[in-house]
Amino acid sequence: MKKIRSGKHLRTTISDDGFEAVFHEVDNLDTKSASEADSNYERVFIAVRVALGHNEQYCCDDKNDRLSIAQVVADTLRSECLIRKDS
Repeated sequence: MKKIRSGKHLRTTISDDGFEAVFHEVDNLDTKSASEADSNYERVFIAVRVALGHNEQYCCDDKNDRLSIAQVVADTLRSECLIRKDS
């Protein structure tokens, strides 16, 4: 599974034995505020995005780079069960 973030869009590609499925999701995580988040996952993504925006010394001055890094960090935290499920 491969995820690519581009602004408010997330494209997920799943490939298996010559078949490929591509899903497009619009979640507006490029501009949502923490108060607009719909889940713990979105709150984590937004927190990471904002933190990276305040730390440009880490090569995060490009918006698309920040969004891609936030996507990887949030997905990793979810896959490692470090984000609690919403109740």
